Amino acid sequence: MLWQEWLTHKGIHIYGQQHALITQGYYSDSSNKTPRYYHLLAINRTTKAIARGKQRILLVMATGTGKTFTASQIIWRLWKAKARKGILFLADLLWSVTMAHDFKPFGAAISKSRNGR
Repeated sequence: MLWQEWLTHKGIHIYGQQHALITQGYYSDSSNKTPRYYHLLAINRTTKAIARGKQRILLVMATGTGKTFTASQIIWRLWKAKARKGILFLADLLWSVTMAHDFKPFGAAISKSRNGR
């Protein structure tokens, strides 16, 4: 009941897949790495914007604040909720994707391109 009141107050009208996206939990593994408050804000606001139908979203965060971690959490929610068939994540450094443990849960569902190949 309170959930529905909050949705009405925020002007969010969710149906089917949108509900799955907004209520999808965060990825958690044995590392005990948990999102900080600013990660939660970024993740929740981004997924809420996507649920509202927004197609283009720019997320700006300072160096060292966990942009890759935040992106992986957003992608996790989209993937688990089956809200998108394909998701493009661009990184200027191959290390950001290759070495980041944040993308480990996606396994074989991930593919990487380097120098256009």
